[in-house]
Amino acid sequence: MRRRALTGIMRGRMSTPVDSTEPIERARAHRVHDVVIVGAGPAGSSLATLLAQRGVDVVVLEKEHFPRFHIGESLLPAGCVLHERLGLEPDPDVFVWKGGAEFRCEATGRRQVFRFDEALPGPPRSAWQVERATFDTALRDCAVRAGAVVRHGEKVRGVAIDGDRARVTTDSGEVHARYLVDATGQDRLLARKARAVVPYKRFGKAAVFTHFDGLSRDALDEIGPGNEIRVLVRPGGWGWAIPLPGARLSVGIVTQAQGVDEGLFDAAFADSPIVRAWTAGAERRETRVVRNFSYKNSAPHGARYAAIGDAACFLDPVFSSGVALAMIAAEQLALRLVPALAAGTEADPALAAGVSAHLERGYATFGSLIDRFYNSRFADTVFLSDSEDSLMRRGVVSLLGGDAWRDDNPFQDMLLRARRRPAPGEAAAS
Repeated sequence: MRRRALTGIMRGRMSTPVDSTEPIERARAHRVHDVVIVGAGPAGSSLATLLAQRGVDVVVLEKEHFPRFHIGESLLPAGCVLHERLGLEPDPDVFVWKGGAEFRCEATGRRQVFRFDEALPGPPRSAWQVERATFDTALRDCAVRAGAVVRHGEKVRGVAIDGDRARVTTDSGEVHARYLVDATGQDRLLARKARAVVPYKRFGKAAVFTHFDGLSRDALDEIGPGNEIRVLVRPGGWGWAIPLPGARLSVGIVTQAQGVDEGLFDAAFADSPIVRAWTAGAERRETRVVRNFSYKNSAPHGARYAAIGDAACFLDPVFSSGVALAMIAAEQLALRLVPALAAGTEADPALAAGVSAHLERGYATFGSLIDRFYNSRFADTVFLSDSEDSLMRRGVVSLLGGDAWRDDNPFQDMLLRARRRPAPGEAAAS
């Protein structure tokens, strides 16, 4: 097949985020970009950076104006591997060093700390806690520096694949590209359009959360230098407490119950000694609710399109896997998309099949772990008990760090061997 040259910009060329108040020029509206990405979160911005670094002409359409609030603030070592390649610097105003995770049952007083330096050899021995407003902005800026065009305030009204191109319609006009990537997160643009959203029925159903500003020195001392995320084991769900930059604490509750509102948070907050102690005298910010999460996109790729990150699958956030899986997916798609664009084979409907296959191991592993966390005694026997098997414990820590692509983890092997049949209309957890 005759090689088709990229229409991309030269590597190193700078661009800037564009506000939607500037109309799309008529010439640009009919220009065919190499790739259009919808969504500038971790998946979209990471992919845009990786593509632009290779000279791909990529435009990102984002409905929000950054910085904007988001949860998913506790990162994993497996996702942090990509930071240096993206040009992401660990600014202390954005990143708080994270040594691991602590699981705690306040009803019984039992707790266990899992430090990333206990893991099997592989990814880094630490990670970061971040406020997503500033972290996502920093990732977006990496894409801009690499040469991607990022347009904010661009709400997508329609998408279509027509022969040799994808068309994305916004209030500003149309953007045409040879390939379309859905990185819209829980908006799951293409999955909704294709009616391909399949829920995980046995996971959490909603989260209610807030931030506290101005933690006291005593609270910061008790949190400690490891800045571990605290996972609070509760009946029918769990809670989190995540230390953030600037003496801020993110606190939330996830539940399997229906009808979640701010009252659930207030009740859980009243029952939690650790949250009451750490937030004493701090200022509580807006309380927010997110419902209807934990799902899988049954059609994550096809001719001239792919969905990555939460647009492809969103697992219950108990193990903080979302950002890591999103960035891994971005890297996997970039590896396949760049040569396909150069060869003119980007219309192959199986182009992103390898991405889905690669990510499936992560989804299956974390899905199995989440299912057992909610629906068995795993939390009690694995996360709140001392393990006499050092290799098994190291395997647990490796998964808590997001390292799901290895063949020497006995704990992961155990999870993947014990498969549960999904109920009708439910995504498989393992």
